[in-house]
Amino acid sequence: MRRIPCRTRHLARLVLLTLPLAAIGCGGDAGPGDAGRPAAGLDSPDIRLAPDVEEMYTVGVLDGAPWEMFGSVRAVAFDETGALFILDNDAGHIVVVDPAGEFVRTISNKGEGPGELNQPIGMAVFSDGSIGVNDLTRGIQFFSRDGEFLRAAAFNMTDGAPGNPIYALPDGTILSAELIGGSLSRLLGGDDAESEGRPIRRYRFDGTHDVFHAAWPGPPGEETEMQAGSVRMVISGAEPFPLPLAIGVLRDGRVVVADSVGYRIKILDASGRVTSTLERPLAPVAVTEAIREAERERRLAADQPGGGGGSTVVMMRNLSGAIGSLRGGGGAPSGPDPDLIRRMMEDQVRNLAFPDEIPVIANLAVDWSDRIWVQRSAVPGEIGSTDILTADGQYFGTIAPDGLRIPAAFGPDGLLAYIEADELDIQRVRVVRLVEYQSLETAGTR
Repeated sequence: MRRIPCRTRHLARLVLLTLPLAAIGCGGDAGPGDAGRPAAGLDSPDIRLAPDVEEMYTVGVLDGAPWEMFGSVRAVAFDETGALFILDNDAGHIVVVDPAGEFVRTISNKGEGPGELNQPIGMAVFSDGSIGVNDLTRGIQFFSRDGEFLRAAAFNMTDGAPGNPIYALPDGTILSAELIGGSLSRLLGGDDAESEGRPIRRYRFDGTHDVFHAAWPGPPGEETEMQAGSVRMVISGAEPFPLPLAIGVLRDGRVVVADSVGYRIKILDASGRVTSTLERPLAPVAVTEAIREAERERRLAADQPGGGGGSTVVMMRNLSGAIGSLRGGGGAPSGPDPDLIRRMMEDQVRNLAFPDEIPVIANLAVDWSDRIWVQRSAVPGEIGSTDILTADGQYFGTIAPDGLRIPAAFGPDGLLAYIEADELDIQRVRVVRLVEYQSLETAGTR
């Protein structure tokens, strides 16, 4: 583990994530008289922000103690003390480090027994410090902050299993978009009655769940079905430039959702009802033939062994009901006639149905002070800007594409955690702090 003392600051040549000291608008640099001015409205031209950060610590090494040699970090989360929880899928456990980056404990281990994790893909930390872990094969496992196994709530793909990420709600339930849907759900024998929209579900301790909100479905995706002997297959190409389904939870239990082509963010109350929307006058990027061709080439390269991987998914079900899956890239597929499957993948990529526009919003997240970070889309291969705003429609400004990104987790007092890989592809978690965090607390209130 590499730790950087708090007194040794590495400022990322960024300025400040708030208006008082470093907002640069269309008219030039902000002058001294602009310090503390209220945030702008959502229809304001972009105001450039450049946040200062200080390095706190980095964990994750090639050779060291077992807890710090990460295999596959799937999620990170802070609690209210600033302790960081790191979910390692390969190890089947959670690593806990204190606010200084010092090891505290591991929670759980790989296995299929009570309190063990088999295929953990997501994690959320509740306000009381307890932890919910979404295990792909076993539902949500709940632990106390000290690592005691509390209970499990089983969910399955057929009925609407939670995906990743998962979000802790103030009432102790968990919010998540469905893991799969559409034809893939039907392949697994699921009920198609709720196929309208993209369900965001609320999951409870007792194993029950319901639809919290049905996000806008957009146009139907491209899927190919075939039968090979006893195996039925659905080949689902990830939609080019898909609609976002980005979720954030405010501290009072309201939920923020982006699911549209335009810059439109829904604010939902605790029952899932839309109470307001936030919109900025930003137009989507038109999809040109050059963009289409570049995306086809990227996907074909990703679905080759050793490629970037992940653009195409094959779900398979045999006559006995066993389920298997294959994701493009990363080697030859298992199952019937791998060459046939690969040719089907390639044909689907070449015949992709592209939308007319790239959605404006790529992702969003909510920090510990209820500011909404909105990452915009960009032309493929480029990184978009990130807006900072609030649920009541205040706009603080926009971080440039080469500036600070939405982290994997927000923490108290300006902590941000990023999951990274070094030059040897060794996974690590880097934690930084916004230097002028307290200034953010008062921005727009004077």
